[in-house]
Amino acid sequence: MAAKKKAAPKKATAKKVPAPKKSVAVKTLGSLPALTGKLRMAYRAAFTDDQCDAWGKQTKAENVVKEAEKFVATMERSLKEHTDSTYSRRRLTFLCELLVLLEDEISRTSKDEMVALRATRSAVLEVANNARRDLARRLRAVAGGQQTVLKEISAVAPASENSPSDVQDSLTATIDLAQKLRRNDVMETLADDVGLTEARLNSAYAALEALTGAGDVSLNAAAYEGDAPSVNRIEGRVLREMRLAQRLFREGREAGQNLPSLVAGPSLKVIFGNDADDSDAPAPTPPPN
Repeated sequence: MAAKKKAAPKKATAKKVPAPKKSVAVKTLGSLPALTGKLRMAYRAAFTDDQCDAWGKQTKAENVVKEAEKFVATMERSLKEHTDSTYSRRRLTFLCELLVLLEDEISRTSKDEMVALRATRSAVLEVANNARRDLARRLRAVAGGQQTVLKEISAVAPASENSPSDVQDSLTATIDLAQKLRRNDVMETLADDVGLTEARLNSAYAALEALTGAGDVSLNAAAYEGDAPSVNRIEGRVLREMRLAQRLFREGREAGQNLPSLVAGPSLKVIFGNDADDSDAPAPTPPPN
């Protein structure tokens, strides 16, 4: 009698890992106009780093993200119909970009194995140095044989890559130089071709803000009860934008526009629970053209 054939074992089916859910800010950016570097710089100049730090220290980043997403959803619907609002759709793009930066920074600093590393001076200094070198390399590719531009790139190199203040100044100057080059249509095309994109400049901005926030930090982030310093600055900038949007929407309603009220929840009462205006410190002069 012939032996029965054993059934072949069934192959294990690998479980599909669901794609990460896109945040409200990321999804909204797809329907908004893109920003020029010049306009982004002007928006950033509305509030000082000190102003943003002061507000970011008073709240929890997760609460800011939650309330900011509500603002974004309401504003996106409203600004489709009210194109003459003094808080424009381009400014909403800026708010969404900030929110994406904040979500990314929260993600990177909330992992236990990364908290101490990200918040120490040496770690953020390395990130900033890498960002500066990357921008400089791509700027040289854009410049080609233009000696004047190549000299400008060399001139903004840090005196010491071990000095946080030198690297901070150098990275700021390198970003400014990249923005200046991108204002020229031909140079902008070349910049995009070599990867010197707006997205890459945004990453460099994040590295710069992380370095600036860590400038006075001597302990690791585990010693802080609140958010890491690098989170606080972006968090505070989001809060400042939310408060500005709230005021401009209110003024629009008072002028007869059918704009909704932007109301923050109780978790942000420390910022939105009073009627004081936002002029607690003078804003810097916007950068020259």
